[in-house]
Amino acid sequence: MAELGRQIKYGIGIETVAGTAVPATKWINQLSFELNPISTYATNNAAWGNIVKTNGADVLRTHTEGKLEAKLTDITSGYFLLGAFGSVSSASNADASGLVFDHTFSINENINGKSFTLVRKDGIATEAFALARMGKWELSMKLDDYITYSADIIAKKGASTTATVAYVEEAEFVPKHITVKTAADLAGLTGATAQTTVESFTLTVDPSIEIDWESGSADPAGITSRGYEASFEMTCRYNDTIFQDAYKNGTALALQITALNSDVTIGTTAKPKLVITSPKMNITDWTRKEDLDSPLTQTMTGTIHYSPADAKAITAVLTNKKATYIA
Repeated sequence: MAELGRQIKYGIGIETVAGTAVPATKWINQLSFELNPISTYATNNAAWGNIVKTNGADVLRTHTEGKLEAKLTDITSGYFLLGAFGSVSSASNADASGLVFDHTFSINENINGKSFTLVRKDGIATEAFALARMGKWELSMKLDDYITYSADIIAKKGASTTATVAYVEEAEFVPKHITVKTAADLAGLTGATAQTTVESFTLTVDPSIEIDWESGSADPAGITSRGYEASFEMTCRYNDTIFQDAYKNGTALALQITALNSDVTIGTTAKPKLVITSPKMNITDWTRKEDLDSPLTQTMTGTIHYSPADAKAITAVLTNKKATYIA
């Protein structure tokens, strides 16, 4: 049966035991999502007294690769933040209702991170992809669209399953909900003024995942991180020399991105919110654009570092009405 791409259903569940499939507990409103099988073959080219070079082939290894793009929302986004960062702790928010929670995502020092099961359902088949891990995760803002994120994915090959699909509406974020702050250090972010005239940005967190292969099976034995890298790119008006000076002098800056949907109330007074904070970033590339008929802009790339003084490189706090991501 022919279908449109928007008719394909994708769900996600958090695995208790890595590689053991679980049902989908959340269904995703994707902008794009592809999961495709990857098989590695060995070609048998032993001679059979014949001029033809090959006489067969065997599968050596098989797995799945894909990529998701979706709008930033207050609940589903947490699954992919957990996938990218690898660790989460949840606590009650100060909201008087008792129904609002803060989820703090941090980089997991265990190279195995956190694994998921992805479920794909179309008119032909329903498949579960166990041992799914998130590779490069990016948060993006452009002035003419919703705030979005993307995630590269590696998983085991799909296995037939059954699934009941159920979607739930969530709070979303647009550019008016975004603020970007920088300061000399982490403490300075509290009183810092948000950058004005931000035109676009991309924040990247990359756990550099790779498949662990072992003899005895064609399936991945594991999917592990080879070390984290994080970066930030932003274009804004050229209104001061803060970033130019930091680039020239090698001065580290603390960075904070806040997505706060002030149009939606959860609980008593709380708002859906995502706050991403890094205590130490160096501007490693900076350029100024001088178009004769446009305001001056500056584009910069920052490398996010581990800060020994703060014992972290980057964290994200997501506020919503979901009590926990890991039971």
